[in-house]
Amino acid sequence: MQKIYYSTTALVLLMFNLLSCNVFAQELAQRQPLKPLTGNNNPNTVNSDYPISASQDSLAQRFPYTLDAGDVVSLNIFNVPEYSREYQVLVDGTLNLPLINRVTVAGLTLAEAELLISQEYVSQGLLRDPIVSIDLTIPRPITIAMVGEIRTPGSYSIPFETGGSTGGGSNQASGKKFPTLISALQLGNGINASADIRNLRVERNFKGREYIIPVNLWDFLQNGDLQQNIVLRDGDRIIIPSAQTIDPAEVLRTATANFSANLSLPISISIVGEVNRPGPYTLTGDDVKANNLTDELSFDSNRVINSEQSLAGIPTATRAIKNAGGLTAKADIRNIEVRRTLPSGEDQTIKVNLWEILQTGKFTEDAILQNGDRVFIPMAESIDDSEVRQVAVASFSPNTINVSVIGEVKDPGLKQLPPNVSLQQALLQAGGFNNRRANEATAKLIRLNPNGTVTERMVKIDFSAPLNKENNPPLLNNDIVFIERSGFAVVSDATSQVLDPFAQIIGIIANTALIFERFDNN
Repeated sequence: MQKIYYSTTALVLLMFNLLSCNVFAQELAQRQPLKPLTGNNNPNTVNSDYPISASQDSLAQRFPYTLDAGDVVSLNIFNVPEYSREYQVLVDGTLNLPLINRVTVAGLTLAEAELLISQEYVSQGLLRDPIVSIDLTIPRPITIAMVGEIRTPGSYSIPFETGGSTGGGSNQASGKKFPTLISALQLGNGINASADIRNLRVERNFKGREYIIPVNLWDFLQNGDLQQNIVLRDGDRIIIPSAQTIDPAEVLRTATANFSANLSLPISISIVGEVNRPGPYTLTGDDVKANNLTDELSFDSNRVINSEQSLAGIPTATRAIKNAGGLTAKADIRNIEVRRTLPSGEDQTIKVNLWEILQTGKFTEDAILQNGDRVFIPMAESIDDSEVRQVAVASFSPNTINVSVIGEVKDPGLKQLPPNVSLQQALLQAGGFNNRRANEATAKLIRLNPNGTVTERMVKIDFSAPLNKENNPPLLNNDIVFIERSGFAVVSDATSQVLDPFAQIIGIIANTALIFERFDNN
């Protein structure tokens, strides 16, 4: 025979239960159903009457936690300890409770589950006016999806953060805090440089309806608005759209955030056009450093990008150009392009003006690269010599240039020299003049221009002169320095050519006489 439990203070409890049920019923009656976001609603709201600027507590109230398979709850029925213990929501979304067996709670909030269980015990005549409370003891794993401008898109199971108070709150359970948006972005290795961080959105299914929660991470960066770091729910979908236009200064600012792309991960890019070694490259956050005229890559995998000062080693357009051997003399450094294919399949072009960087020092004009980028360096129609010399010593130019020193020098040939080296230094690298044959007064400078033409000019040599355009000009890549013969060497060589036939005849006669002499001796 089934038992019916009565409290020893039945009258007091009865009045209390009636009052509690009445208050709870009034609260349910006053609640308005949430309206899903439609095309006619304000895009800056979750629904027509709930602004995103509300507090996290309000957001949690609008989207209270709903039970599903895997949750562990603590059921407490006042004054009925034998029914009060922990239960797990089974795979079919039910709780297997004493006497009433299985009760479907999947999709119900904690308050709705309390009311349902109370009604079940009353309807089956097991308890009269029970006081039922449910606490979330162990929440089920949170599975979310991230797509768009995230470094590694896909589905993720996010662990709970330890710490915090316990209890039945919708965002905390048994000392565990529900994961937030930023922790999810970190798990996906961060957002790309081309992300529109002002217009992220979280799509959520609640009670069978779809809702959109807009997020402005730029406001979080600038003003520390923690309300943008929303608490996630199981099944949320995080959409990171692509920015229509790229602001380099904003991209660099975002790169210092802990939710930006993990810049230590390798990326595959290609570099074409006016660089010395075009082709595909794999880059990381390595910093290209000049050491003994060679390119060396060094990288500390434990380094954290946490300030603009530490941006020196991240993969940018200038670093990629440096890795490809530097620019050629024909490069148009004002119109370099970074061509990018967005997740939507659309192509995006980012302009990079290296001349602006050289003149103003604004490194924000540089572009942070991401996986799949193509860097294109066009050929300049015309280049001023003064600009070429400035570019030659820039960090994105080759560490060495090739200069041919030929003619009357002690060690002629191709020389690898520092950029912007002077003509005098090139002569010294070739061992200096051949004192017996060289014309030490002038040198012929032969230069291949960016437009394909060749120019020649005579330079008066003065080893006491500083670097200047007249008699000690700076040299460029592929320049040729030719030292002509002196007047004495010209005459000597001409005389040798004239006397050479007679010398050959005399040699023949001498050899013939020697043969006959040997014949007579025999």
